[in-house]
Amino acid sequence: MNPDDAPEYLIGRIQKALATDPRTGELELDVRLAAGRIFLSGAVATSERCLAVEEVVREVAPEREVVNELSVSGEAGPGGGERLP
Repeated sequence: MNPDDAPEYLIGRIQKALATDPRTGELELDVRLAAGRIFLSGAVATSERCLAVEEVVREVAPEREVVNELSVSGEAGPGGGERLP
């Protein structure tokens, strides 16, 4: 087994890619491995960023299934933004 295949090294490569890739720049996301799959959790600002995070992870580990459990926290829901008096 190649040492680079160890789970902690794979998670490290993914976290580094998410932090340095201009599409994402994410440092606060949780990345974990379970049952051979990569699970992503945490909050991102937009749905575009959510998709970009998944894309970057798939590029780093194309042989693994990615389970995207990210939430989008920065977009206004139906009805628009907050109303001020």
